[in-house]
Amino acid sequence: MKKLMILALAAVLILTACAKETPAPQTVTFSLDANPTTGYGWQAVQSEELFRIESAYAENAHPEGMVGVGGVDTFTLTPLKPGVTEVTLTYARPWEGGEQADQIVYTFEIDKNLQVKMINGYSTGVEEPVPAPTPEIR
Repeated sequence: MKKLMILALAAVLILTACAKETPAPQTVTFSLDANPTTGYGWQAVQSEELFRIESAYAENAHPEGMVGVGGVDTFTLTPLKPGVTEVTLTYARPWEGGEQADQIVYTFEIDKNLQVKMINGYSTGVEEPVPAPTPEIR
């Protein structure tokens, strides 16, 4: 009987340890001004495939019939595995040999629980460097 109780207690402790919650992977989101009517667009590249990168463009509100309206490109990065990587966003006209108007570089560290920490973020703006937007990590 004593052995049975010890085995039951051990089973409960093992199940409790296994049920310990690991945090959900964090995502990184940031928005960049854009105007595709100029031919420029943001392209994201990473040095290692540690993130799944998705982007969505939303045009700014404007009167009906108005053309040449800019908007915002929103990027969402979802970590896939641990490591350190640079994510480079380039605002360029790809068909013109990559003529760049701006480039933003972020360095992120992803831990074993897929929690994200921004190590660095800066702009290498061609015309005039602008501060890199601070991403929202949640």
